[in-house]
Amino acid sequence: MKITTAAMALIIALPATGALATITARSDNPEPRGWSAVAGMDPRAVREMARTLPPSAEAVEDQPWCDMDAEVEASLKQDFDETKIATNGRDTALWGSDLMGTWTVVLERPDQTSCVIASGIGFSGAANPAAYLTKVGLNG
Repeated sequence: MKITTAAMALIIALPATGALATITARSDNPEPRGWSAVAGMDPRAVREMARTLPPSAEAVEDQPWCDMDAEVEASLKQDFDETKIATNGRDTALWGSDLMGTWTVVLERPDQTSCVIASGIGFSGAANPAAYLTKVGLNG
């Protein structure tokens, strides 16, 4: 599954889906808002699950988008103009685009596979990158 299709379906479905954990921004503060990559799951549980998922092309059921690091990176750059903004120092990276206003949290695995575990809109390069990880419950 290509990220463009998955991300667009997720963004289009968000306003009508109450099961997704929506994080809203206050109008006086440019905090991020976003949604877990898997409806109804805590993002920390998604991160743990993604540690062992097969690449999406080999998946037998719906799962977060996982692919080779280079493919995930190319899709985020080409489709959303996102660049890697920050990491948590271990396994989770924040990607974002001031141009598109999108952001993506990616689990980076030691086997050169990455999985998109959260994404959203409302990205601002002026905001503290840690705020995005914190807002989706991945600050640790």
